[in-house]
Amino acid sequence: MANILIMIKRTVKIKGNDIYISNGFFKREIELAHVFEFHVPMPAIRVFENKKLKREFNIDTLDSNPDLNGQFFHSSIRVLTNGAVMIDGIVSKDRTSYPDWKSKDYEAIRLQPFFLSSEEAENNKLVGAGLFQRGLHFSGTVTPLNVRAICICDNCKKSFTLQHFHAGFSEAQYFYSSDGKQTLYVSYEQIKDLPRQLQEAVHEEDLRLLENQLPKPTKGQGNYSYYNPLRCLHCCYAFIDFEQNKEIRHKEYYGNYFINQQLQKIGD
Repeated sequence: MANILIMIKRTVKIKGNDIYISNGFFKREIELAHVFEFHVPMPAIRVFENKKLKREFNIDTLDSNPDLNGQFFHSSIRVLTNGAVMIDGIVSKDRTSYPDWKSKDYEAIRLQPFFLSSEEAENNKLVGAGLFQRGLHFSGTVTPLNVRAICICDNCKKSFTLQHFHAGFSEAQYFYSSDGKQTLYVSYEQIKDLPRQLQEAVHEEDLRLLENQLPKPTKGQGNYSYYNPLRCLHCCYAFIDFEQNKEIRHKEYYGNYFINQQLQKIGD
């Protein structure tokens, strides 16, 4: 046990809100529990690999909790044997305790997993991929609504924060606008022959007829379309690129929208 603790301390070190990982051959998974203390209203967590900045996650705040100064992030930091880094945790106003997912004050954050430089090819495989492939949602496990995901754009490398809803449980379909600024929510009963979640067979002609019935976005320009990508908030790069990866569209049964924004609904 003592040898494991020594290995963890040598591999993962934390200074303030910075995580330093010494890359190497990991013979076993490393998991470290750590409580971050925030000293600014909108902090950032940075991850370094061998002292080189690898990822920077800005902690965008909820309108209901806009100032994180003096609050704590009870986190789990994992480095897998394949070089993957996974970090998530719960925000709390207490250093020693935190609410669970049943609490109205539950506020959890999941940072987009990534691979260290030794496995950079695995990062490249995920460009344009869905959130399940990226390790932000997991099949067979429901992600609570109060868990938000901080993503890193494949193009500009800036972070942006997503909130979500389970479209399957909601019996609804979602559509992203052309410019990526809005998400449309449509209940199954509102439009005839609306594609269901996990429905594999979706015909192009049926989609054209369906999309002609959708409203225009109330912000920005363009249209709503079934295969429109989820785009980066900053540079509009296709983050979940459904246009190039149509085969994953039906599997992505969580609808996403940028933090603190409202879903557009028919009639808005």
